[in-house]
Amino acid sequence: MSEDKQKILAVYQQIDHAMVNKDIQSLDNILDDNYMLVHMTGYHQPKREWLEQIDNEQMKYYKTMPQKTKITIEGNTATLICDTKLDARIYGFRTTWGMKMKMHFEKRGENWCPVNAIATSN
Repeated sequence: MSEDKQKILAVYQQIDHAMVNKDIQSLDNILDDNYMLVHMTGYHQPKREWLEQIDNEQMKYYKTMPQKTKITIEGNTATLICDTKLDARIYGFRTTWGMKMKMHFEKRGENWCPVNAIATSN
């Protein structure tokens, strides 16, 4: 695996870790200021709103279980696609969701910054 792909995978793992540990500060630092998360429902959620809902536990993440990950890089942009399972309580309903996460990155200097993600059911 190339060094850039390793960096992208490490960022994705940091995000998963921060979600489970309710580490809002790390998520805020990792994600682009204009980061947008598109949920399985189709709802486009801005970064600030998502972080607030993690903080107040409207969205509580218990465990992430990545199954298969593919990373493609084109110049200064990259896409990570991960088949994953997510144990979470979302708006009071807890279950383990099977999903495909598609996250887009931009290279900034030597670092890769997530700019948006789309979650679809798997």
